[in-house]
Amino acid sequence: MATQARDYTEFDKKMLDLIAAGKNTAAALTTALDAEAKPLMNQPNEEFRVIDRRLQALRKKGDIAWERRGALVVWSLTK
Repeated sequence: MATQARDYTEFDKKMLDLIAAGKNTAAALTTALDAEAKPLMNQPNEEFRVIDRRLQALRKKGDIAWERRGALVVWSLTK
């Protein structure tokens, strides 16, 4: 049985807006997007996985890039 593809457009827009506003670490994004990630989860309590998958998808699209600042990984917009 095929699964229906999800539309992440609104979620991605919120994520990009948060990164632009300075909430640019995985922890800050997970805290800010927790409620929006819940409906997109495949398993309970995997909000972070949804957020990480979308970060990687946006990175592969070229919309964001990461850099290491000490112990932190910080995301920034590329466009």
